[in-house]
Amino acid sequence: MNLKSIQYFLVAAEEMSFTKASDRLFISQQALSSHIKRLESEYGVQLFERRPALQLTQEGEQMLFYSKHILDGEAKMRSSF
Repeated sequence: MNLKSIQYFLVAAEEMSFTKASDRLFISQQALSSHIKRLESEYGVQLFERRPALQLTQEGEQMLFYSKHILDGEAKMRSSF
């Protein structure tokens, strides 16, 4: 698991658009898609339904929930040092 991939996933989930998310992250849409595909491959799930409009799958909703906790915990850990 890569924290950057989780951060990118969260932005994509917030924007519900890979184009808007990649613009916000200042990366290419291809780079964002690669991070999402790596997460999907690592966990063996599909995180987004891509057609007709981008939306989270049930697994994507679970990933969203846990990703927020992971990044929150990581931020708290960093601030405690």
